[in-house]
Amino acid sequence: MEFEEFLSTHMSEINAEFLNSRSSEQQALFTEVYGLIRQYFPQCDCYTTHNAKEKKRFFKFGVKDGSGKGKPRISVSFFADTVRVSVNRHFFKERKIIEPSSIEELSPFLENIKNQLNGEMDGNQRNPIDYSQDEETTEEDTTEKLIINDSCEFDSSASPLNQILYGPPGTGKTYHTIEAAVKAAEPEKYKALKRNLALSTAKSQREELLKLYKSLVDDDRIRFVTFHQSYGYEEFVEGLRALTNEEKQIEYKVLPGVFKKISDDATNTNIKKSLELNANPRIWKISIDGVKPSTIKNYCFKNNVAAIGWGHTGDMAQDERSPEENAYFEGLTSQNKNTITQFCSAINEGDLLLCISSAKTIQAVGVVKGDYEYKEQGILDRNDFRHTLPVEWLKTDLDLDIYSLNGNTNLVQKTVYELDRFSEADFFQLMEKNEISFGQKPVPETKDNYVLIIDEINRGNISKIFGELITLIEPSKRAGKDNLETLKVTLPHSGNPFSVPDNLYIIGTMNTADRSLAMMDTALRRRFDFIEMMPQPELFRGKKVKDIDLEQLLETMNKRIEVLYDREHTLGHAFFIPVLDALNVGGDNAQNNAFCELKNTFKNKIIPLLEEYFFEDWNKIRLVLGDNRKEKSELEQYIFVKSKNEEYTKIFGKNHGLETYEDTKTTYTLADFNAQDSVWNSPKAYQAIYDDTLLKSPASTNDDAGEVTSSSAQ
Repeated sequence: MEFEEFLSTHMSEINAEFLNSRSSEQQALFTEVYGLIRQYFPQCDCYTTHNAKEKKRFFKFGVKDGSGKGKPRISVSFFADTVRVSVNRHFFKERKIIEPSSIEELSPFLENIKNQLNGEMDGNQRNPIDYSQDEETTEEDTTEKLIINDSCEFDSSASPLNQILYGPPGTGKTYHTIEAAVKAAEPEKYKALKRNLALSTAKSQREELLKLYKSLVDDDRIRFVTFHQSYGYEEFVEGLRALTNEEKQIEYKVLPGVFKKISDDATNTNIKKSLELNANPRIWKISIDGVKPSTIKNYCFKNNVAAIGWGHTGDMAQDERSPEENAYFEGLTSQNKNTITQFCSAINEGDLLLCISSAKTIQAVGVVKGDYEYKEQGILDRNDFRHTLPVEWLKTDLDLDIYSLNGNTNLVQKTVYELDRFSEADFFQLMEKNEISFGQKPVPETKDNYVLIIDEINRGNISKIFGELITLIEPSKRAGKDNLETLKVTLPHSGNPFSVPDNLYIIGTMNTADRSLAMMDTALRRRFDFIEMMPQPELFRGKKVKDIDLEQLLETMNKRIEVLYDREHTLGHAFFIPVLDALNVGGDNAQNNAFCELKNTFKNKIIPLLEEYFFEDWNKIRLVLGDNRKEKSELEQYIFVKSKNEEYTKIFGKNHGLETYEDTKTTYTLADFNAQDSVWNSPKAYQAIYDDTLLKSPASTNDDAGEVTSSSAQ
């Protein structure tokens, strides 16, 4: 239908005027979108709403009589250079949005939602021209508009702090955590990517997303952990760890786990950014010319430098030093050697430096700003103070007691060493408790978001791993700028107060084939949003490998599995993605390569998984593969799992003494994958899994077993 005819047939005058103002590309695409929605839902009504303030117009598809309020299920809207299609958020648990660049991209989207809209689009086939006027946007429409305005699957305001992606194996849960993590960590940058959901599996569509994901991982803003049966509170939150000290003795220290570490980093992200600390700063103790007042120490504070003695060793950054310098260094004690080595090579830019004033207190706090430098002339009148580091001293007038923070351990006489009994987060907390600020250092108001991805979250003992933190992860209990309900707990090992910040997002994945959702810890279920991810056979629409329809193949097997077992044990589309990739490469060998990938998928993934699902009940595996429909002699060549009735008397003789209710036993044999004439090399055999017509017309089929040679079987 031409555009002018489309306007006169379906559109009122005001809508025709609006559509005439759009670009010719948008006009042509909207005409096709309108027709396709009508094709999928022939009975639906279409009407329009408008927002006078923002001068926006929305085309609603659903049910609406001549005068009453409409019930929209699908909305189409126009933006600068796109046409956007979305579904009503009050009807669909999952938010679905697409910006099709062609009508071919919209068809899978509508196919995916048509069953959910069964009965919801049965109107009177009315068009915008049938209504006297369109509606002013209501409050509900405005809410929906906010969803439509977002070009991605998850709008920027909707990232739940706690979410779990769950579904059968191979449905892309871990694959989609990349999308969810980037969206949570950088919602604006993710929005700018303008992700097209219809092309979300294409490699070209993920390149920019993966670049952004990698940069966030490199910045430690996205971290990954996998739960397992032996994983516990000590690894996740904090616990005692046995470590070997410099004296080669075993000592036990309280170390933070992955969750406490990322929580601390999320809490202190702005402080660390303001102070220009590195991602994982180390904390060092230093004594500058002892603990008493000193001209050397004052000089260092005023000139933003840190210095130690033993300058007669020469420049420690040089590969070669004079024999006298080497002799001097070798004559020092091992403790002094270690001090010099650590100061000159172990301390990095962005580390914290604490200058002490006694065995329990510190006088100054600084941030290392560069690399080690050897000053031949020394400092002031002390020509032995030649080893220096550039340091920005943030506070030099402190008298802060860190004895308890340091595990009730004195700051020993050694001039330089790492303080590893507490983290920078613990130190910042002590500073805050004593109302000590870092002077004029500006701290940004908006915090960076952090994301913790927990793979296989259902495989761990949730009560054991989270402990008391299960309550703290609730959005209402998180520590935030304006949250008056923030909860804090005292951690059992360190005794430090702890809360979970509101800029930390937790994304879990759960394989429902491992454990039913109903068996999940109820405390966890209450605190997480669950997003179901099911197989998507429509991703393979129109894709054939040697005439094997991949969509029908996956869809048929999953229908049978759902009947024989349940929907949580169906086969995910990810199993066939390597087949699709091989097909999309193109070239003369694309079909052969894709068929080899399909065979390997059955050999290495699908058949072993079915064995596990059905506890090696081969009769059910035969039903999934459709072998029960191939009992005719002319169809035996297409059977993957052959059955045979064995008589006990023929195997054991008449006096076998077996007390059984039957005289025979059915045994099963899986066809050999590596045999030259194997059924697994026959494309027709795969077609027979789903194609009834092939089975009803055996005379029309050719014996193609062995079409793929054994050399191509892997």
